[in-house]
Amino acid sequence: MFSLSIDQVKGGMTLAQPVYNLNGTKLLEKGNVLDERLIIRLKNSGAKRIWVTDDDNSFLKGLVPHKIFEETVKELETVQHLILEGKSFDIYIVNELAQELVEQIIFNEMPFAEMVRMKLTEKTVLEHMVDVALLSIMTAKALGMDKLDMRFVGLASLVHDVGKFLISDEILSKPTKLNEYEMRQVRKHPQIGFDILKNIDGMNKYALQVALQHHERLDGSGYPRGIKGKHISNYSLIVSIADIYTAIIREKLYRPRLPIYQAGELLWAQAGKQLNRDLTSMFLRHVVSFPLRSTVKLNNGAVGKVVYQNSQFPTRPIISIDGELIDLSESNTLFATEVLAYEYD
Repeated sequence: MFSLSIDQVKGGMTLAQPVYNLNGTKLLEKGNVLDERLIIRLKNSGAKRIWVTDDDNSFLKGLVPHKIFEETVKELETVQHLILEGKSFDIYIVNELAQELVEQIIFNEMPFAEMVRMKLTEKTVLEHMVDVALLSIMTAKALGMDKLDMRFVGLASLVHDVGKFLISDEILSKPTKLNEYEMRQVRKHPQIGFDILKNIDGMNKYALQVALQHHERLDGSGYPRGIKGKHISNYSLIVSIADIYTAIIREKLYRPRLPIYQAGELLWAQAGKQLNRDLTSMFLRHVVSFPLRSTVKLNNGAVGKVVYQNSQFPTRPIISIDGELIDLSESNTLFATEVLAYEYD
């Protein structure tokens, strides 16, 4: 269910809530399937925003974000083919892709965030890299980075997993848990990626750092080098959070996806230990957790709207239910389990 401006509504969508005019007269009942005639009627009646359902996500697929996502994946396929052939690729093309993502996210971030949030699977490493790039750029924006730094983050995240191109598909697509040998092979991909990128003319130094360090952890428990703390670049810390998040909210052959609230709790549990606490908090509050004005369902079945976000407990916002404010950070048993609806500006 989506709250859309009347100009965004398309034929074939179904009304999720009745529509009333300013005088309180019901214009259309819930359940009506909209066509151009009904949309024009609503516009002429003064309707500005309505609630609709779009079960097959055709609305999202028709948005610019979905098209840009597909085009970015397609461009990266060329990069993948060249690497597999042992050839160089043009980093400036990837830089232009990063620039486009930055401009689009600055202009209208929410549809990109929801596109990433609503996907159930990532079919390829390329899709994963673009998902990570989108979330990393959103984090950079939330941190107040300028366009240049946002572009550096985008570029680095778009190529952070190129090392996986040279890892066997048999291992990457294995439907069961990897054995010790297979895990060792996978853990080579940061070094492989670094070795590929260092030979590319004009390669940005931040992209090299992120390719090598995106699996390193603050406490030294990461790989491939087990470095810790200040030795891990800020860009790598940003990308690592987005990388973990996208991995755990996607369904795998060997495990189900984690719901958003559980994924957020898992990230927050690592904050200050393996992940940077401030960056994780920013990521959860501005990129992942329940957006302001979103309608959420609680584990007790109640439905409310997010009115404030909690900086100390970013996965537990303050909810309004029938005018009553409920701070989820003050309860050990009550939490939001899913987003029922988003408002699009």
